Amino acid sequence: MGQSAGSAATYHILNSPLHNITIHGAIIQSGVRDPHNPLATSLAENYRTLDVNMDTAARFMASLNCSDIACMRALPMDDLVTEFLSSEFDFTATLDYYAMPDTYLNALEKGIAQNVPIMTGNTKDESGASYGLNITLATYLSDLNETYGTWQQEFLAAYPANDSATASAAYNAQFTDRSKVGTYFWSQLWAKNATSSVYNYIWDHAPPGQTQGANHESEINYAMNNLYGTDLPWTSEDYAIAETMNAYWVAFIMNGNPNAEGLADWAPATDANATVMELSERFQVLPIAKESQIDLFSRWFDSLVAY
Repeated sequence: MGQSAGSAATYHILNSPLHNITIHGAIIQSGVRDPHNPLATSLAENYRTLDVNMDTAARFMASLNCSDIACMRALPMDDLVTEFLSSEFDFTATLDYYAMPDTYLNALEKGIAQNVPIMTGNTKDESGASYGLNITLATYLSDLNETYGTWQQEFLAAYPANDSATASAAYNAQFTDRSKVGTYFWSQLWAKNATSSVYNYIWDHAPPGQTQGANHESEINYAMNNLYGTDLPWTSEDYAIAETMNAYWVAFIMNGNPNAEGLADWAPATDANATVMELSERFQVLPIAKESQIDLFSRWFDSLVAY
């Protein structure tokens, strides 16, 4: 079980043959996505080839005036810590075909992962979507062009806008839908070689006392039912959501299925069931997107190189 970088670690454990551990299920929060999604190259699950990361390591060692591991081990820890996002050295997972046995797409197509139930999903305001966004129509059109290129007009038709308010909403919607649709597509790739179910969710509740909406990591305290361990101004609604969220998590951990008595039914993703479980003050099943939007993402992903 893990979230963000922890979700990537969970995914690697699921795929790697080295640990000799029998896994009974995996909870991957923010989350898995279709390997064709360009965000896979920059978010938590991103990786580099062995040659690239070996070069990065050599340059990092040189920056510390070291040429061997003995020198590096003699340095104080503070010298080895880099600033996330600001460092020129990009440390990622390594595709070495050993610990990481293959690309994400190949791992899915070859059925490399342990065949266990999966619970995975995203939060509404992450992976490109930003609560309270206020951009101009011109900025939205420019971003669509930069992101989708020759597909710009099709995405504009799918996520239309004609002023700043609609541009901001459309910008966020296409990113949130890309997360939901991409995770669903991943579940269908998974199903080609696995019999275990995948349960998808979208977290859509903004914790109180902050202005970032249903942002990255905001589901964690609810899933763990440990609101008491924080200092946000929680309401009775928040405590009720946490009780229900935690019940789903506990049921999945115990049984490989999040469903339990007294909980709204959470159906696994299938070819015939392109839905997602909304986790919020409303616990309900929703379509992942409109059929035309799903088709558009499918065609766009198919035009891209898989990761």
